[in-house]
Amino acid sequence: MLKFGLACEGVTDQAVIENILCGFYNDKELRQEIKSFQTLFDATQKKQLDGEFGGWEELFSFIATKRFRQDVINNHYMIIQVDTDCSEHKNFGISQHNCSIKELVERVRERLILQINSKKPFYEVYKHKIIFAISVHSLECWLLPICKDLKAEKITGCFESLQRECKDIKVEKNYTTYDKLSRVFLKNKDLLKISSKNSSFDIFIKSLPKTIS
Repeated sequence: MLKFGLACEGVTDQAVIENILCGFYNDKELRQEIKSFQTLFDATQKKQLDGEFGGWEELFSFIATKRFRQDVINNHYMIIQVDTDCSEHKNFGISQHNCSIKELVERVRERLILQINSKKPFYEVYKHKIIFAISVHSLECWLLPICKDLKAEKITGCFESLQRECKDIKVEKNYTTYDKLSRVFLKNKDLLKISSKNSSFDIFIKSLPKTIS
Protein backbone atom coordinates (compact mmCIF):
# COMPACT_ATOMS: atom_id res chain seq x y z
CA MET A 1 0.00 0.00 0.00
CA LEU A 2 1.48 3.32 -1.12
CA LYS A 3 1.28 6.50 0.96
CA PHE A 4 -0.27 8.71 -1.72
CA GLY A 5 -2.15 8.17 -4.93
CA LEU A 6 -2.59 11.14 -7.25
CA ALA A 7 -5.43 12.02 -9.58
CA CYS A 8 -4.34 15.24 -11.29
CA GLU A 9 -5.32 17.20 -14.37
CA GLY A 10 -1.95 16.50 -15.98
CA VAL A 11 1.71 15.57 -15.55
CA THR A 12 2.77 19.14 -14.73
CA ASP A 13 0.45 19.14 -11.73
CA GLN A 14 1.72 15.70 -10.74
CA ALA A 15 5.33 16.93 -10.70
CA VAL A 16 4.49 19.84 -8.42
CA ILE A 17 2.33 17.82 -6.01
CA GLU A 18 5.11 15.23 -5.66
CA ASN A 19 7.62 17.91 -4.62
CA ILE A 20 5.11 19.53 -2.27
CA LEU A 21 4.54 16.23 -0.46
CA CYS A 22 8.26 15.47 -0.18
CA GLY A 23 8.90 18.93 1.26
CA PHE A 24 5.93 18.97 3.61
CA TYR A 25 7.01 15.70 5.20
CA ASN A 26 10.75 16.47 4.97
CA ASP A 27 11.31 13.21 3.13
CA LYS A 28 12.73 13.17 -0.40
CA GLU A 29 12.41 9.38 -0.45
CA LEU A 30 8.65 9.75 -0.12
CA ARG A 31 8.53 10.11 -3.91
CA GLN A 32 8.82 6.31 -4.09
CA GLU A 33 5.55 6.10 -2.15
CA ILE A 34 3.63 8.39 -4.53
CA LYS A 35 1.95 7.19 -7.70
CA SER A 36 -0.49 8.57 -10.21
CA PHE A 37 -3.51 6.33 -10.63
CA GLN A 38 -5.42 8.29 -13.25
CA THR A 39 -6.26 6.09 -16.21
CA LEU A 40 -4.92 8.50 -18.81
CA PHE A 41 -1.51 8.51 -17.16
CA ASP A 42 -1.00 5.27 -19.07
CA ALA A 43 -1.12 7.30 -22.31
CA THR A 44 1.74 7.51 -24.76
CA GLN A 45 5.12 8.78 -23.67
CA LYS A 46 4.87 11.68 -26.10
CA LYS A 47 1.67 12.92 -24.55
CA GLN A 48 3.20 12.63 -21.09
CA LEU A 49 6.22 14.68 -22.10
CA ASP A 50 4.14 17.28 -23.90
CA GLY A 51 1.61 17.53 -21.09
CA GLU A 52 -1.25 17.19 -23.59
CA PHE A 53 -3.38 14.59 -21.87
CA GLY A 54 -5.54 14.87 -18.81
CA GLY A 55 -7.62 17.94 -18.05
CA TRP A 56 -10.56 18.39 -15.75
CA GLU A 57 -13.02 16.47 -17.93
CA GLU A 58 -10.82 13.36 -17.92
CA LEU A 59 -10.31 13.79 -14.19
CA PHE A 60 -14.06 13.99 -13.61
CA SER A 61 -14.55 10.80 -15.62
CA PHE A 62 -11.87 9.00 -13.63
CA ILE A 63 -13.08 9.85 -10.12
CA ALA A 64 -16.50 8.38 -10.95
CA THR A 65 -15.03 4.98 -11.86
CA LYS A 66 -14.72 1.72 -9.97
CA ARG A 67 -10.97 1.87 -10.53
CA PHE A 68 -10.75 5.16 -8.64
CA ARG A 69 -12.72 3.70 -5.74
CA GLN A 70 -10.40 0.71 -5.63
CA ASP A 71 -7.35 2.99 -5.73
CA VAL A 72 -8.67 4.97 -2.77
CA ILE A 73 -9.27 1.79 -0.77
CA ASN A 74 -5.85 0.32 -1.61
CA ASN A 75 -3.74 3.37 -0.69
CA HIS A 76 -3.31 5.43 2.45
CA TYR A 77 -4.42 8.67 0.80
CA MET A 78 -5.67 9.87 -2.58
CA ILE A 79 -5.08 13.47 -3.66
CA ILE A 80 -7.42 14.94 -6.28
CA GLN A 81 -6.01 18.02 -7.99
CA VAL A 82 -8.01 20.35 -10.21
CA ASP A 83 -7.76 23.96 -11.40
CA THR A 84 -10.75 26.28 -11.15
CA ASP A 85 -10.14 28.16 -14.41
CA CYS A 86 -12.82 26.13 -16.21
CA SER A 87 -15.24 25.86 -13.30
CA GLU A 88 -17.96 27.82 -15.11
CA HIS A 89 -18.05 25.37 -18.03
CA LYS A 90 -21.52 23.83 -18.22
CA ASN A 91 -20.19 20.34 -17.41
CA PHE A 92 -18.24 21.66 -14.41
CA GLY A 93 -21.05 23.91 -13.26
CA ILE A 94 -19.49 26.08 -10.56
CA SER A 95 -19.96 29.84 -10.72
CA GLN A 96 -17.08 32.10 -9.72
CA HIS A 97 -19.36 35.11 -9.36
CA ASN A 98 -19.36 36.99 -6.09
CA CYS A 99 -17.45 34.44 -4.01
CA SER A 100 -14.15 34.47 -2.15
CA ILE A 101 -11.30 32.09 -2.94
CA LYS A 102 -12.18 30.05 0.13
CA GLU A 103 -15.81 29.84 -0.97
CA LEU A 104 -14.82 28.85 -4.51
CA VAL A 105 -12.55 26.11 -3.19
CA GLU A 106 -15.42 24.77 -1.09
CA ARG A 107 -17.85 24.88 -4.01
CA VAL A 108 -15.42 22.93 -6.21
CA ARG A 109 -14.76 20.48 -3.39
CA GLU A 110 -18.49 19.79 -3.13
CA ARG A 111 -18.67 19.36 -6.90
CA LEU A 112 -15.86 16.80 -6.81
CA ILE A 113 -17.59 14.89 -4.02
CA LEU A 114 -20.77 14.86 -6.12
CA GLN A 115 -18.78 13.41 -9.00
CA ILE A 116 -17.15 10.77 -6.80
CA ASN A 117 -20.62 9.68 -5.67
CA SER A 118 -22.21 9.86 -9.14
CA LYS A 119 -22.20 6.07 -9.70
CA LYS A 120 -22.59 4.93 -6.09
CA PRO A 121 -22.23 6.40 -2.57
CA PHE A 122 -18.57 6.28 -1.60
CA TYR A 123 -17.14 9.51 -0.25
CA GLU A 124 -18.59 9.52 3.27
CA VAL A 125 -17.07 6.14 4.10
CA TYR A 126 -13.61 6.97 2.73
CA LYS A 127 -13.41 10.75 3.17
CA HIS A 128 -10.54 10.36 5.65
CA LYS A 129 -8.43 9.05 2.75
CA ILE A 130 -9.32 11.70 0.13
CA ILE A 131 -7.53 15.07 -0.01
CA PHE A 132 -8.39 17.90 -2.40
CA ALA A 133 -5.78 20.12 -4.05
CA ILE A 134 -7.92 22.83 -5.65
CA SER A 135 -5.82 25.52 -7.31
CA VAL A 136 -7.39 28.93 -7.99
CA HIS A 137 -7.41 29.49 -10.87
CA SER A 138 -4.41 27.37 -11.92
CA LEU A 139 -1.56 25.54 -10.26
CA GLU A 140 0.84 28.01 -11.90
CA CYS A 141 -0.47 30.56 -9.39
CA TRP A 142 1.07 28.42 -6.67
CA LEU A 143 4.41 28.57 -8.48
CA LEU A 144 4.50 32.27 -9.33
CA PRO A 145 5.74 33.47 -5.90
CA ILE A 146 8.87 31.35 -6.47
CA CYS A 147 9.88 33.69 -9.28
CA LYS A 148 8.34 37.00 -8.22
CA ASP A 149 7.77 38.71 -4.90
CA LEU A 150 4.08 39.54 -5.21
CA LYS A 151 2.56 42.44 -3.31
CA ALA A 152 -0.88 40.97 -3.81
CA GLU A 153 -2.15 37.46 -4.53
CA LYS A 154 -2.47 36.73 -8.25
CA ILE A 155 -4.99 34.16 -9.51
CA THR A 156 -5.28 34.87 -13.24
CA GLY A 157 -2.78 34.85 -16.10
CA CYS A 158 -0.30 32.96 -13.94
CA PHE A 159 1.20 30.79 -16.68
CA GLU A 160 2.05 33.82 -18.80
CA SER A 161 3.43 35.64 -15.75
CA LEU A 162 5.51 32.59 -14.87
CA GLN A 163 6.99 32.59 -18.38
CA ARG A 164 7.93 36.26 -18.04
CA GLU A 165 9.23 36.22 -14.49
CA CYS A 166 11.16 32.96 -14.39
CA LYS A 167 14.67 33.84 -15.53
CA ASP A 168 16.51 30.58 -14.87
CA ILE A 169 14.17 28.06 -16.50
CA LYS A 170 12.30 28.23 -19.80
CA VAL A 171 8.74 27.57 -18.72
CA GLU A 172 7.13 24.88 -20.86
CA LYS A 173 4.23 22.62 -19.96
CA ASN A 174 5.95 19.30 -19.34
CA TYR A 175 6.87 17.17 -16.33
CA THR A 176 10.60 17.98 -16.36
CA THR A 177 10.11 21.74 -16.37
CA TYR A 178 7.54 21.74 -13.59
CA ASP A 179 9.66 19.38 -11.51
CA LYS A 180 12.58 21.81 -11.77
CA LEU A 181 10.39 24.82 -11.07
CA SER A 182 8.92 23.30 -7.91
CA ARG A 183 12.06 21.80 -6.39
CA VAL A 184 12.18 24.76 -4.02
CA PHE A 185 9.20 23.08 -2.32
CA LEU A 186 11.50 20.24 -1.23
CA LYS A 187 12.65 22.54 1.58
CA ASN A 188 9.90 22.63 4.18
CA LYS A 189 10.63 26.20 5.30
CA ASP A 190 10.44 27.54 1.73
CA LEU A 191 7.30 25.50 1.01
CA LEU A 192 5.43 26.94 3.99
CA LYS A 193 6.58 30.49 3.21
CA ILE A 194 5.50 30.34 -0.43
CA SER A 195 2.21 28.54 0.24
CA SER A 196 1.22 31.23 2.74
CA LYS A 197 1.18 33.74 -0.15
CA ASN A 198 -1.60 31.95 -2.03
CA SER A 199 -4.93 31.20 -0.40
CA SER A 200 -5.84 28.01 -2.27
CA PHE A 201 -2.28 26.67 -1.87
CA ASP A 202 -2.46 27.37 1.86
CA ILE A 203 -5.82 25.57 2.11
CA PHE A 204 -4.27 22.47 0.52
CA ILE A 205 -1.21 22.54 2.78
CA LYS A 206 -3.38 22.84 5.89
CA SER A 207 -5.53 19.91 4.73
CA LEU A 208 -2.59 17.48 4.64
CA PRO A 209 -2.28 15.05 7.56
CA LYS A 210 0.46 16.19 9.94
CA THR A 211 2.08 12.77 9.99
CA ILE A 212 1.90 9.66 7.82
CA SER A 213 2.60 6.22 9.20
